[in-house]
Amino acid sequence: MARPLTTEALAEHGDDGETERAWVSMGTARAFAAAMSVLIIATVVVNRSTNALETDGAVSASEVSSGTIELSDDDNGRSLFDLSAMAPGRTSSECITITYDGSIVPVDLTLQAEIDGDLGPYLDVAIDQGTSGGFDQCDGFQSEAPVFRGTLAELSDQGRQSIERILNQGERRVYRFQFTLQDRQEALGRVASVGFIWEVKPS
Repeated sequence: MARPLTTEALAEHGDDGETERAWVSMGTARAFAAAMSVLIIATVVVNRSTNALETDGAVSASEVSSGTIELSDDDNGRSLFDLSAMAPGRTSSECITITYDGSIVPVDLTLQAEIDGDLGPYLDVAIDQGTSGGFDQCDGFQSEAPVFRGTLAELSDQGRQSIERILNQGERRVYRFQFTLQDRQEALGRVASVGFIWEVKPS
């Protein structure tokens, strides 16, 4: 009959410390795979103006009109990630393209993460801005600048963060999101749903 993987059982195969740690690591990986930590991520773009952009129309026979705020992404309403069986140490990557077509420039592009669930402290996140790639086509992505390094919980705690200044109408930005589950017992069986909210505001 098979016995649970324990330090005593490992010791029967030798007292080499490195071998023992390797077996423990393999056992932890199998446990994570069985526990099936789940991550679901969606993105939302917000088109929002301020009171300063409102106008009453014509003034002294001269036409006055307000500018526009128009931000979009290329996910077509699909989830950025839907990972139902994350394994520790195995990084998952996805890219998204953000396009600004508003007439008001310059604007600040901001990002905010809203989390529902308890996986956030155990999930490492790396966000980079770069070139090439887009939704479901991240293989050709070339990183140009890091945007964030830390856990998903830390990203959420930061609130809305200004990450880039857009100077021209029609500018596009490609971002790569990478998620790595930590190899920790505390991460077993946890779940998170995350919304990444993009927004631009006049600067």
